[in-house]
Amino acid sequence: MLRFYKFRDDLPAPVPAKDVYEKRGGGRGWPEECPPLRAANGFGWDIVAPFEMRFRRQSDGGWTIENPQELESDWLWGGDEESEGVPLTQVNAWFWDENQEIPHKISPEVYRQIRNQVKVSTYLFLSTDPGELIYMTSIPNRERPYRAFTALLETDWYPASYPWHCVIELDPMRDEIVIEQGEPICRLFLVRREHYFAQEMSTEEFERFFQRGQLWLERNGHGMRDGMVDITRTYVREQRRSTFSVIL
Repeated sequence: MLRFYKFRDDLPAPVPAKDVYEKRGGGRGWPEECPPLRAANGFGWDIVAPFEMRFRRQSDGGWTIENPQELESDWLWGGDEESEGVPLTQVNAWFWDENQEIPHKISPEVYRQIRNQVKVSTYLFLSTDPGELIYMTSIPNRERPYRAFTALLETDWYPASYPWHCVIELDPMRDEIVIEQGEPICRLFLVRREHYFAQEMSTEEFERFFQRGQLWLERNGHGMRDGMVDITRTYVREQRRSTFSVIL
């Protein structure tokens, strides 16, 4: 199970992913009509932007955010019998430091290659059950002027004392990139820490597999069209989709 705690109560929680993200015009054959693509689109939870973020490219090739937000948590830490404690603070987006030493050093020649990247806070503390990891990646099958880097978060053992962030890379060919409030920034889903195997089938195994496929086509096909068996609507009826919910 994915467990989360919001930095502040009025910030958005993760939301279940959607099959379709773009309103298309007329016609048939849009990518979202493909059942496997729809299943990928709707697999996991989205992290959405709590505020508009407007990034502008500078004359030196770097970027700045025009409307940064620095928030205080609505819970306190470090309190004792004599003090209530203090809130944490975090900005919604920040760039790599050219002279960074912590949490890892960035060399000048490396900084020139990563200056289009920006770290965006999810404003979420994240935890998972033993053996479960969080796979963080871009929203599938969407073309945008930025992309989220893919990362595997070992949240079953690492108790991060800060909200997790997503690293995105801005298109250096753009002068301005706007991420609207409520726009999904990145995708989360769970994977198991396992030893996964890949093995080539023997000829006998493949022949059984192929024959099974031919029998399935005979049972479920609607005849031939242009030399191919028509399985329109059959695949989607037999799909066994995962479901994603958020408990608040």
